Amino acid sequence: MEPPELQLLTVSLAECKRYHPQTVRKALQQLLKPFNGIGAFVKQGQKVLLKPNLLAAAPPADAVTTHPLVIKVLTEMIQEAGGKVLIGDSPGVDEQEEAHRVGGLQQVIEETGAEMLLFKTTKIVEANGFKVRTIPLTAEIDQADLMINVAKLKTHALTGLTAAVKNTYGCVSGNYKRRFHLEHPLPLDFSRLLLDVCMAVKPAFSIVDAVIAMEGTGPRRGKPRQVGLLMGSPNAVALDSVAAEIADFLPEQVPTVAAARMLNLPGSDLADINITGMQLEDCRVSDFDKGPAGSGKVSRLIANFPLAWFRNMLYARRPYPCVDNHLCNSCGVCYENCPAQVIKILNGVPVIDLYNCIRCYCCQELCSRGAIKLDRP
Repeated sequence: MEPPELQLLTVSLAECKRYHPQTVRKALQQLLKPFNGIGAFVKQGQKVLLKPNLLAAAPPADAVTTHPLVIKVLTEMIQEAGGKVLIGDSPGVDEQEEAHRVGGLQQVIEETGAEMLLFKTTKIVEANGFKVRTIPLTAEIDQADLMINVAKLKTHALTGLTAAVKNTYGCVSGNYKRRFHLEHPLPLDFSRLLLDVCMAVKPAFSIVDAVIAMEGTGPRRGKPRQVGLLMGSPNAVALDSVAAEIADFLPEQVPTVAAARMLNLPGSDLADINITGMQLEDCRVSDFDKGPAGSGKVSRLIANFPLAWFRNMLYARRPYPCVDNHLCNSCGVCYENCPAQVIKILNGVPVIDLYNCIRCYCCQELCSRGAIKLDRP
């Protein structure tokens, strides 16, 4: 058995080529084997919150959300270990119940006897990461004895990649998500906040569903891409560092990883991580479409220059959101969810004030039609 300190810096990789019950169960068992199985985390009678990526009401085939079969098999394994399962997340758009239904999680709840945990109230937590700050988390997570963070591997317009660390942002309460985007518009600054949120949430274990990932213009309108992996670790930072390497990102192209390196967080340096289960070289996807935020020289340079003025100059070259009027159906989601309130509806069409746009890309992330494009006008 590995010593506990080594287990904390261990990332386990398991091959999983398709969403099939026996295939997923075998992969999860292999994934958890270096940590002595699910029983090492779940004790008899404990309540376990499974926190998926539930960005919006999207069917599993779109690769927008954590696949329900991964959640179902995990639920069954936890129940076999004597635990009680709660399933919950706070969608960026759509009602939580609707997102559960369309994403296949309501069926999981009905078939396994798990309980849906609705995120409705707020508690204030003191975080001491990059700086001491208060973070409003959903109070319902206190109903669970521990949380297992079950993310989806996807590209992201602001953070380059969304995986384990970014997935904990769903525990931020309600409209505070929009407020944080407004207060932290730059990718590196926002990523520091994400790390503080992750450290405040303290997931006992994190899993990344990369059986079918999303490449291109994620986290909602990208392309499903088979990667054929499940990844797991007690350390969300280490897990994201490995996930970035597998998707062929440079560390500085993923601001959460770059920010973790600045703070010297355990797991931020790939050389310190014990990778088990599979060889990293066998898992790497060299032609992964990293999308607009993870491509080009700008993203490679931003995190490497200590001079704030130069970094800000590079940030200024980030693309702006632009509306494709042919795809827009005037639903108003972008208008309702813009943290900076710089979107107006004129003659039924959203118009973005680019001069005051903070480029948080919430409009692009939440648009169900893919009508918000990223461009450099």
